[in-house]
Parts: sequence; C-alpha cells; structure tokens
Amino acid sequence: MITVHNLTAGYGKLEILQDLSLGFAAEQFSAVLGPNGSGKSTLMKAIMGVNRIFAGSIQWNGRELVGMPTEAISSLGLAYVPQRENIFDELTVLDNLQLGSRSLHREERAAALDELLALFPILGRRQTQRAGLLSGGEHQMLAIAIAWLSRPTIMLLDEPSAGLAPVVATEVFRVLQALSQQGITLIVVEQNARRILQYCDHAYVLREGTLAFQGTAAQCLEDEETIKGYLGVH
Repeated sequence: MITVHNLTAGYGKLEILQDLSLGFAAEQFSAVLGPNGSGKSTLMKAIMGVNRIFAGSIQWNGRELVGMPTEAISSLGLAYVPQRENIFDELTVLDNLQLGSRSLHREERAAALDELLALFPILGRRQTQRAGLLSGGEHQMLAIAIAWLSRPTIMLLDEPSAGLAPVVATEVFRVLQALSQQGITLIVVEQNARRILQYCDHAYVLREGTLAFQGTAAQCLEDEETIKGYLGVH
C-alpha cells in the first residue's frame, strides 16, 4: 500500500533517513523499531509530508505523496497520531471525539461514536471529563480514537506506549490489534520492541537512517543479532 523508494529525509539541512527503501502491505500491522535517532519518527513524518524530503519517492497505491500537502495526504485516508500534542487538553473527551468526527455526515457520526465507545469503553465513562485530566493510557486511547474517527485506511502512530505502565501498554497494543482486525493498515513506531512484536505482523528495524532488518514479527524475535544489536533488549 505504501512504497518508500531511495528516500532521504530530515530537518533543515540535516539528513536523518539515508536512501531508505521499504514497503508496507495493505491490512498489515507493522512495527517500526530501532534505537533512538535511527529515523523512525522521521519516516512517519516524511510519509505525512511534515518534514523535508531531500530525495526519493513515497507512493500510496502508486500515487506520489512527496510534494503533496499534509492535508491532502490525510484526505486520502491516512491518519497520524504523533507522540505528543495529540489531543486538545482543555476540551472534554466528548468535544475531542466530535472534532475527530467532523468530516462525517451527521447520521454516520452518531453511528461512529456509538461504535467507538464500544471499542473504547473507558472514553464513554470519561466523556464529560476535561481531556487534560486523563491518565496516560486514557490519553493515548483518546488520541487513537480521534484518528480512528476519520475512518482511515492507514493509521500511523508514533510511540503509543511511551511512558505507560506495562499493563496499560498491553491494553493499547490490544486495541491496535483490534483495529488491524478491522482491516486498517497500521504502521507503529515503538520502543517497546518485545511487547509489540507479540501483536504485530511485520517488523522493520532502522539503524542510523537505513534499514537493518525486515521480516515477520516471529522472524525478528528469533533474530538474536537484531534483538541485541539494534533493539537493545535481551
């Protein structure tokens, strides 16, 4: 669904990704792993058109995304959940959800909100609460829910488990797995490598802006060189 070819990207004059080529298949739950500074978040931002592309191509179903404004990329069915500043803290949970569903028709919006509250029951119990008062896990659930309400075919998430307790991170991963089972293509940057490899289908490991490994989650878990050398876990 998304093909990255010979991509060099970064910020200002700084090149982070170096001649990177890889592809993400449709309806696949993919994890993008690697040490800090390897270019994981840069790849997400490059796909969404929010950083500098020095060279290369990013195509969605054969359509070139490089040079396209972020809002146009989003309108194709891509939803991006950044690691920070991904909800409106001063608004209520319900207000955040209504903003996320603003592109839907009124009848579709009501049905989508009902479906969402079944998927994220904690948000139903918190809907009148100011979003800035949510716990870390509830905050992430809300950010994911807002993206889901745009009815995307692809969701890109940057460190959804960052700062969460292990049991809460597991719940976030289970929600992502449920979204994947709905047919949504997931591309997730994650530091908690071993945990997400229990839920995702495919893994890509970046190192210093290049591709160090790609394969199934099971293959990644079995590759001791990748696990120890690039992921920093044992």
